[in-house]
Amino acid sequence: MRSYSTRRTFFGHAGAALAAPLTAGAASAQDTGDGSGLAARLAALEDAAAIRDLLQTYARLVNAGAHAELTALFVDPARAAIDTDVQLLVPAAGADDALSIAGDGTATARLGCTVELVAPIAGNGTILETARLQGDGFVKRSERRVLASSFIKRNGLWKFAHAEWLA
Repeated sequence: MRSYSTRRTFFGHAGAALAAPLTAGAASAQDTGDGSGLAARLAALEDAAAIRDLLQTYARLVNAGAHAELTALFVDPARAAIDTDVQLLVPAAGADDALSIAGDGTATARLGCTVELVAPIAGNGTILETARLQGDGFVKRSERRVLASSFIKRNGLWKFAHAEWLA
């Protein structure tokens, strides 16, 4: 019996490993005959895509500094809590959002991000006032945060119900 691996055995094992998720997905997507299983799966995928698109729009508007347009993404624009210190939002590399969609038209998502915060330097003094007049006087820092959001589907469209930054 050989104890070393050949290319043929490597490709055989790799093929089996790659085919396992496909066969599992095909088994879970089996139709019951009336099309309801596939229709429900398609609706769930469309809802997930719509929520991810809403999160991308949120990030684009935060990066553009368009705070007025950002409130339009919320169900109640008056209650939209927008952190004006966040100047740049970059989703974490390789991080996937944790998305959970309920059957009652609500959903939650947690998106890992790197944010760039810009805050004015607090205090008074000649040096600080000179820095402010020259366009400085701000502290920039990057932090890893999580955007925790809840969503509501109204009239076929997903909107933010609540969004907050977690450290």
